[in-house]
Amino acid sequence: MNLFHRILTVIRGYAAAQDSRASAWAPSGGSANAEVGAAAATVARRARDAVRNAPYAARIVDLWTGNAVGAGITTRWPDRAHAEAWRRWSEGTGCDAEGRLDLAGLQALVMRAVVESGECFVRLLPVEITPANPVGLRLQVLESDHLDTARNGMVEGLPTLQGIALGEAGEPVAYWLYRVHPGASWLLPSGGRLDSEPVPASDVLHVYRKRRPGQLRDVSWLAPVLTRLRDLGDYEAALLMKAKIEACLAAVVSEEGEEALTGAAAGLLRDAEGRAVESFEPGMILYRRGMGSVEVVNPSGGGSYAAFARRALEAAAVGAGLTYDQVSGDLTQANYSSLRAGKIEFRRLCEQVQYGMLIPMLVRPIAERFHAQGALLGLWGPDMPAEVSHVPPAHEMIDPLKDTTALIAQVRAGFVPQPEAVGAFGYDFRQAVELIRAANALLDDAGLALDTDPRRVAKSGSAQDAAQLAAIEIAATGAAAPPRPEPAAPAPGAQP
Repeated sequence: MNLFHRILTVIRGYAAAQDSRASAWAPSGGSANAEVGAAAATVARRARDAVRNAPYAARIVDLWTGNAVGAGITTRWPDRAHAEAWRRWSEGTGCDAEGRLDLAGLQALVMRAVVESGECFVRLLPVEITPANPVGLRLQVLESDHLDTARNGMVEGLPTLQGIALGEAGEPVAYWLYRVHPGASWLLPSGGRLDSEPVPASDVLHVYRKRRPGQLRDVSWLAPVLTRLRDLGDYEAALLMKAKIEACLAAVVSEEGEEALTGAAAGLLRDAEGRAVESFEPGMILYRRGMGSVEVVNPSGGGSYAAFARRALEAAAVGAGLTYDQVSGDLTQANYSSLRAGKIEFRRLCEQVQYGMLIPMLVRPIAERFHAQGALLGLWGPDMPAEVSHVPPAHEMIDPLKDTTALIAQVRAGFVPQPEAVGAFGYDFRQAVELIRAANALLDDAGLALDTDPRRVAKSGSAQDAAQLAAIEIAATGAAAPPRPEPAAPAPGAQP
């Protein structure tokens, strides 16, 4: 058996390779970069148009941004110097090159651009040191269009693919970026050229979802669902026109005339002024030549399109990684079990985006550059603190009572460490402990004992044991423990 027959025998072992129905299926065998490079710009433009005009496309972008970023992915520093400088820098607008957003707002902007366009660039730029910007660092968010994808081949001695200069191992070493968005090139002075320049990769954060090995860029997350959403929009527009026609109640008056009309003109509808009518409006009275009569035109109604719309939105939701109830807002057939099952899968995917894309490609590199800038200024030592943590926003509970009860049981059984349980709500455990300690001190100073204070009130609502309360007071004040009273001697003749 020759090599060709061996290969043919192997192929025949897979139905997808031999089924006659797939004979017209001719998929491309291009690499990830070839596929993305040929489609990214077109898909991004269509996705942006859909987000501007299609409500469900806009909803998908909002959902991913709200769940993956929310109020911001928080960076926790273990020391006061970093924490204070980070607070001043991230909570104000000094970190934004445009001076409009704080760090949480920039994170949301980047996430929106990634979902909408497939990728986003963030330039790390120096700026004058101010009280609001103690490390002299600002962030400039750029759309994917700023990448000069026409730069290919050997450019200035480096292999370049779609505007990305690569090193020996295929890692990006520079990005060819336009200073001005190509869509705003008309803002350039008369006769000016739209030129790109190489920016070192150390000064650029390229945020995108990597789906294939060797992939350098990505397409819009709406790519699998754009045609379905467009079909749904066209179908709804056609149904709307049909409904408008069905709502038109008109009367046709056939007049007896001396002149007999023949052919197409005999049944031609005209208005009161004799002009031919080609469209209907509610309450119209039309005239035509013929036998004297009056006919009422009342178009019949059509069927419901709910089944088609539901299937289209279900497919769109699955393609976008969301659930049907999220995209459509339809909760008529949802219950606690179905909502929980759907949200579990979505939250796993959302955490994959947070810990696999946002934190390693955006949040952590910003924190590392922030530390490096401060170290050069002598604000702290050169070594990056090992205990820096990045905490995504917490997911709201579907049923707080049930979920909280289950979480408490998991912590008490040792299945979930308490720091992980606290982190599930978006808090850093060390900070939560300090907040609880400060709150307890304020309550003790005020002489208050709340039902929510487990030091003094048991879960059942009764006061804690007196000995336990004394131990708490001793731990809080550092005073010596009072001597435990000796038990009284039993009375003569009493049973032991």
